[in-house]
Amino acid sequence: MKIFRSTTDTTSDKPRIFTEQDSRAATVDQAKDSKLNVKIGIASLAVTATIGIASLASNWLPHPQQAEHPSATFLQPSSDHPTISPTTEATPASTDEESSQTTSPALGCYDGATPTPCDSPHSREVFAKPDGSSCDTSALILHMGGIPDIDLLTSDIDVKTLEDTEDRCVIERSSGMPHEPLKDIWTSDNDHNGYKDGGQFRRCFNRQGQATSCDADHASEEFYDAPKEVDCGKKYEEFSGRPVDRNIRVTRQSRDHQIVCRAEVQVSTDRLTASVRDLGNSALPITQN
Repeated sequence: MKIFRSTTDTTSDKPRIFTEQDSRAATVDQAKDSKLNVKIGIASLAVTATIGIASLASNWLPHPQQAEHPSATFLQPSSDHPTISPTTEATPASTDEESSQTTSPALGCYDGATPTPCDSPHSREVFAKPDGSSCDTSALILHMGGIPDIDLLTSDIDVKTLEDTEDRCVIERSSGMPHEPLKDIWTSDNDHNGYKDGGQFRRCFNRQGQATSCDADHASEEFYDAPKEVDCGKKYEEFSGRPVDRNIRVTRQSRDHQIVCRAEVQVSTDRLTASVRDLGNSALPITQN
């Protein structure tokens, strides 16, 4: 057994003797004290950190009552800055209301005032007035695909400005409207017979001189009616797009101070079956008996 002599005790003349066992006990006690101090230190740090976090949360997070009822500081402007009242703007009229007040009636066919498909029975047709034009026969001829001063209209069709509008024309016909639109009718061939449609709106006559459709059998067709003197032979070429046929004779007469040119069949028993307008290279539409 080792013996240690104490050098720190000065109160006694006799040296204090420590055994090795006493030294080990003292070392164990010191280790326990050190661990205890570490635990206390860690606990102290944890408490301090918790308090710090709680303090930060209290400072930065709004109180529930404050969130529901903000401070008057945020609601009321400073006395240095005058309160500006919001300006109330007038609510514009809806697009539908404006369009209903300013939009003209739709183009197309009508049975009275009711829009209807043009291939169904109807009493009139509405079309847009051409720029720089009036709702007259020239406007209607353009609508039908013709050329004013060349194409002639039958007398039983009427065109005028649609009531309560400035940019719409309306077509009405005493003998009834066809079950098809008049738009570009003179340029189409819907029945595929090789000749243009719309013959009922041209000026054709039977042998007795009565007006009839150019799409039906007829003896003559008027292609010029104006006060200006004209060469009817040249006018026929302009109208038909070809020289005068040998089965056709061109006549000229005066009527109500107008010059009228006609294309008539040479033989009284022959019949034309379509208009001679824009024939070009097509066969003359004639039935010979």
